[in-house]
Amino acid sequence: MTKTLKLSLILPIILALTVMPLYPILASQDGFVAQDPQAVVCQALDLVGIGCDSQSGNTASPSGTYQPTPVRLNFDIFNPVSDSSGNNSTIKNATAPKDLSGQKINLVSVDSSEDIYSLVNGQKHIFPSRAIFYDYGYKLEMVQSISQYQLDKYPRAHLVKVKGDSKVYYLTEGGLVRPVINTKKIFEFYGDRAEDVITISRKEFNFYPTNQYVYQFSPLNRDVFQISGSGKRYLTPMAVARLGIRSDQVAPVSKAELDYYKTLAPLID
Repeated sequence: MTKTLKLSLILPIILALTVMPLYPILASQDGFVAQDPQAVVCQALDLVGIGCDSQSGNTASPSGTYQPTPVRLNFDIFNPVSDSSGNNSTIKNATAPKDLSGQKINLVSVDSSEDIYSLVNGQKHIFPSRAIFYDYGYKLEMVQSISQYQLDKYPRAHLVKVKGDSKVYYLTEGGLVRPVINTKKIFEFYGDRAEDVITISRKEFNFYPTNQYVYQFSPLNRDVFQISGSGKRYLTPMAVARLGIRSDQVAPVSKAELDYYKTLAPLID
């Protein structure tokens, strides 16, 4: 080991041993700051004739107190933005999708399915086709991936209206629409609320077939009725078979809703 290296290792120890006994002398001086270790070192070194290093990053003021040097950062710690690799999850100027009523919504999908849903008013609404999804001006980049468990927590949206039209329709599980008659009374019976109604485009509305056939589920009655604006018509099993009515075309309704339709002549065959 060279003599120079030995001196470089021993010198800091000698300086420390020199400074410690000088602490009471320093404390008696005016302007001494006991909480500032940098001041203690600088003042002690001044007493032994060495002084602070003028080239160090920390500079002592004339009184010996430490003066921090401002540092300019090359990033804003309070407003992180995503880099080109996408490592940061905070995105500036991100635009949340909105529905036709101007309400912010979430667009979601499950990895195991190609179906896309909008989450609005605490409900989920499936887009019946990818063309209709694009017709709203949405993009696939707006769609977030969630689990099936998360999606199942949301009830299905079953009340819709067309933008610019106040008329409300039921959207059945089979993707059929029928007008809600006597809206206030029927809403009260089913426990529906006006805020449960979602706004859809005319193009999406035209995608859904009209719900013509119903049966009463409460109390259960398996008789099939054909409903229209003029009333309800009972269909015999023979008539149902002749018309080729499928089970997915027949929607359940309550007795209260069915009773609002005027009774018309039955269709026998």
